[in-house]
Amino acid sequence: MKNLFSTLLDIRHPDEEARQRGRNIVIIGLGLSVVDVLVAFMILLYFSESSALLIPAALGAAPHIAIIALTRMGYVDLAGWLIVLMSLLPTITAAVVNPDRPIAMFMAVPLVLAATILRFRHVITVTATVVMGLISIAFLAKPAITSLSLSNFLVATGILVGFVAIISFVQGAGNEKLHHRLQAALQQAQQTATQLQQVNAELDRRVEMQTAALQEALRQLEERAITQDRLLAEVIAQRDVIRNLSVPVLPVGKQALVMPLVGAIDRDRLPLIQEQALTQIEQQRARWLILDVTGVPVIDTEVAAGVVQLVQSVRLLGAEVALVGVRPEVAQTMVSLGIELPISHVFSDLAGAVERVGRQLATR
Repeated sequence: MKNLFSTLLDIRHPDEEARQRGRNIVIIGLGLSVVDVLVAFMILLYFSESSALLIPAALGAAPHIAIIALTRMGYVDLAGWLIVLMSLLPTITAAVVNPDRPIAMFMAVPLVLAATILRFRHVITVTATVVMGLISIAFLAKPAITSLSLSNFLVATGILVGFVAIISFVQGAGNEKLHHRLQAALQQAQQTATQLQQVNAELDRRVEMQTAALQEALRQLEERAITQDRLLAEVIAQRDVIRNLSVPVLPVGKQALVMPLVGAIDRDRLPLIQEQALTQIEQQRARWLILDVTGVPVIDTEVAAGVVQLVQSVRLLGAEVALVGVRPEVAQTMVSLGIELPISHVFSDLAGAVERVGRQLATR
């Protein structure tokens, strides 16, 4: 039952205000149809001998069903006018034909219906029609033999109709203004939604651009990092080569090596000198290491201690050390510092040392 009622109230119209009026028409049509059914039931119950009265009752229900169908199809204004005219024209006709009866008071009903199911401008038209009907009754109706004069009756009815008309105007105008406000609010909401969509689209575009820029920057950073790693590896390799070249060990003959030292010898360079000398002696199976210190400006206590360790290590490998190129100022400094090297083979120049080592190797 609930689903059937929801289906009947489903109005196929694009305007929300029209759909609301259409739902009112459907409810009123259903109510009038129920009244027709009740009338038919009362006829069968109390006037069974007058079965011919069922025909008008059935004919009265058919227009109401047709009005409901028109309303659901979207013809809201047409259906509203039909239902108002179905109550307005018969009321005016009956009031003119039967002036002795208070039928004119029922002319307020079309106004109430119009205010409920028609547009505001249509309510004005219905009001004008009701007023014209009252004027027609005043001029065309015959005087009625009643205790209430026709003029007084029309005045009372006019007051009632005017009161209902005022209410109808207020209700219709309020509904119309409400509709305009709702429509303006809906348009504003739609504009706001459109603007929000545009802003969201712009934000999405900017986010995509920034994301692309960040990805490009990240890619460049990765490339730079790879390049820096490669350059660092090359620098390390070059540094190792330079360090090895700074302490060269050169073979002279089959079993003799010469290590010419140039420049100052510090804590970092001294272990490298010892490592290079011992490694080459082991690899070349040398028996002599000629240590040329002609290019060394200063030999202090720390350097002398390093040379002593080198001499001892070389002797443990079965080789001898010959010292070449101790300059006079260096010798004087070593004597003043009390530095004594455990080297018995000391030469003034490299040529003499090479010649002497070569003769000793030849005699062995």
